[in-house]
Order: sequence, then structure tokens, then C-alpha cells
Amino acid sequence: MRVFATRLLGLLALGLAFALPAQAHKASDAYLQLSRSADQLNLRWDISLRDLDAMLDIDQDGDQKLTWGEVKARMDDIRAYALAHLQLQQGRCVLNETQPPAIESRVDGTYLVLQLQSQCAAGDRLDVDYRLFKEVDPTHRGLLRVDMGSGAAPALRSLDPVGGSVAVALPHDATSTQPAAAAASAASAAATTTATASASSDDTSFFRDGIHHILIGYDHILFLICLLLPAVLVRTLEGWRPVAQWHQAVWPMVATVTMFTLGHSITLALAGLKIVSLSPRLIEPAIALTIIVAAVDNIVPLLRGKRRIFTFLFGLIHGFGFANVLAELDLPVASFVSALLRFNLGVEAGQLIIVTIALTVLLALRSWRRYPPVVLRGGSIFAVVVAALWFIERVFDLKILPI
Repeated sequence: MRVFATRLLGLLALGLAFALPAQAHKASDAYLQLSRSADQLNLRWDISLRDLDAMLDIDQDGDQKLTWGEVKARMDDIRAYALAHLQLQQGRCVLNETQPPAIESRVDGTYLVLQLQSQCAAGDRLDVDYRLFKEVDPTHRGLLRVDMGSGAAPALRSLDPVGGSVAVALPHDATSTQPAAAAASAASAAATTTATASASSDDTSFFRDGIHHILIGYDHILFLICLLLPAVLVRTLEGWRPVAQWHQAVWPMVATVTMFTLGHSITLALAGLKIVSLSPRLIEPAIALTIIVAAVDNIVPLLRGKRRIFTFLFGLIHGFGFANVLAELDLPVASFVSALLRFNLGVEAGQLIIVTIALTVLLALRSWRRYPPVVLRGGSIFAVVVAALWFIERVFDLKILPI
């Protein structure tokens, strides 16, 4: 069994070396950058071509490769769909294109860039109703950055397509040509708006997004489950036996999960600040490999008592999987740290929910004599199969599993 597991991991690692050309299966995000000049609103909107293809079937030849010709042929449909799913001020601020659509490659895929503008007296707050991909992917998020002007930190919001409209602070441009008295008045208004923007940035949307990203991150959940399965048992020379007291399982598990948290928090910060940047095309297959290793270790002790160290290393890999939600916003450090803290606290809250529920169930089952063969081995084999299929999907850009 050990030889088989070693060969399996070797083959999967070899496949990972060829994973770079493939498109990883990351969470669905779009990026919006909004600014204001007098009564003119300017919006840059970056939408993933992969997501547009899932909605509008742009890949006409079915070769899983989108060409500019295929995108251009459906541009009228793309434009109509996008603009029908974003309303400003209940539709009173009509968006019009200022430049032809363009294609831009990002670390997490290829995006269609729409440059939009609206002549609109919006006041100090703007109502944004964002419903992109609501019909096909309610887990999608629009990440909105609002330029607050006058050197102030941008305001940030996470837009939920099923969450209804949100109001964002929108400052007047204090840099436009105007009389001195008006300029002073505008500067005062800008200072007031900056405070409002700061309050807007402190909303709970990124905390909720952290919870959202862990709860829809089935690969992260499966990895945690693999760590939890043996937590209620003790491995002896005679085989597995259940722990006598609940705290014998809980406190070691707390230490293990803390190592995972520490690891992913480090790389979440490094990747979000763009100090270290790795493509999801590499990270997503690597996450699947960490699940396989953790699951096989439940059956054959591959990690040889160094499970916490490897959990920390695996956490480093998983951190890159969380990072794209913030990395592409190109934020000043202060704004990024604030958003990162809220997002990471949300991730930890979601993780705590998962661990609490799963560990409670496993503690209740630990004395069942069939726990080792059925729950531990059976669950671990199931995890290996699912993670191997995810690995194949992510390397070869296939769709095998429904999740």
C-alpha cells in the first residue's frame, strides 16, 4: 500500500509540472473601479471570460479556448447582458461605453475590460445594484473599489449578486477648476466624505466574503475533514483506538488547525500585497495534492509524526487559493491591511464553524467499532478519489465533478 501511495503521489506531482497551461477553477469574481469627476461617473469593469462563456456559451467550436474572434462575435450580447445586470441610482445613471472593449490577462485568467461613463448628478451616495451571473452563479462577487480622491484611501465593497443594492459613499472631485472659495468648500466636503468613506470601508462585506469563500471552498473543506478524521483516535501498535476524553481530540486538533491558519494567513498577506505571486494554474492543482497527501496519511503514515509541520506547509499553499479576492484590487497598504484583516477573520469564522460541526459528529462516532475501517479509511479513500478528479480537472481544464 505504501509503495502504491508513493507512486500515485509521484505521478500526480509529475502531472502538476505540466499544469501551467491549464485554467484553474477559482472562485468567480469581477473587478469594478469607480471614480467621479464633477457630475461624471467613470467605471472600469473587468469580467472573467470564463464566467461569460459559462453564461453565454461564447466558445462556439467547443475547444475550451476562447479566441478574440469568438468574443468579438458575441460582443453585442456580452455588452447587453452586463449592462442589464448593473444599475446605478435605480437606473437613473445610464452607463455608456467610452472605449472599445479590450482583453487583459491577469494572474487568475483572462478578462474582458469595459470602460464606461455616465453623466449623472448622483449626490454624495451612489446606489449600486449588481446582479451579474445571478442566474447561474449566486456565489459570484463583484469587488468594487471607489476612488475617494484627494489622496484618500479608496473605499471597498464586495457586491453580492443576490444581496440587493448597496449604497456607497461617492465624493465630489475637489481637484477640478473652480474659484478659491468653492475649492475650500469642496476640500472641506472631501474631508467629510473621506470619513464617510472610511466608515464604508469598515463594513462587514469582506468579513462575510471570508466566510463565503471558505464555505464554498469545497477543496479547503475536504482538506480540513481529512485532518479531522483521525483526530478522535489514537494510533497504537495494535491499531486505532478511540480517545478516552473529548479534550484529547480537541486540543491537538486546535494546534493542527492553528498551524493551517498560520500558514494560509502568511501567504494570503504575501500574495495579496503581491510580494509573492503564483498562478492559480499552479496553486489549484497543488491544493488537490495536499488533500491527497493528508488523506493517504490517514491510511498509511506517510508524514511520520510531522503532520503539524506539513499542515503548516499545506496552509501556505491554501493561502494562495484565498488571495485572488484581494490581490487584483491594487490597494494602498493601509486599505489592503484593513480588508485583509476582515477577510481573514471571516475565513477563520467559517473554518471554526466547519471544525466545530465536524468534530462534534466525529466525537460522537469515535467509539463505534467500525469507525476505523468505515469512517477513517472509507472517508480518506473517498477524499483521495475526489481530490484526484479535481487534480485532473484543474490540470487538463475538464469538468468531471458537479462541484
